[in-house]
Amino acid sequence: MLFYHSFLAQSPSWQVIDRVGSDAQKVMKPLEGSENSIILQLTNFSTLPKAKVLVNGQVKGDFTHPYVTVPVSNGDVLEVDTTYYDHSVTIKVLDSTRQIIAPARGTEFSGRKTVFTLGKVKLDKKS
Repeated sequence: MLFYHSFLAQSPSWQVIDRVGSDAQKVMKPLEGSENSIILQLTNFSTLPKAKVLVNGQVKGDFTHPYVTVPVSNGDVLEVDTTYYDHSVTIKVLDSTRQIIAPARGTEFSGRKTVFTLGKVKLDKKS
């Protein structure tokens, strides 16, 4: 246990798994065949299954769990559809692969009964 807290707890992904348990194992796995991905966190509710994550207008995930990992490419437009919910929904960019510089890690976005944009994915060309 000391090893876990000393070394593995340094990774944001492992900290998330420690907090939410086995459900996160399905959500926090690296994506097969995808070089770049973003992990989004639903911050003000535990789940909102009808809140959808859109990449270029296509549904790529939902908040059945508080965390969603989506594959992205340079120039993709990342959005969250909250039109079903009559209350504010807050999403945080929890983590991403190192090449992704936008949307930035730690940034929070909110919306109510709308589709809000998290931004256009921008990759660091040096990596």
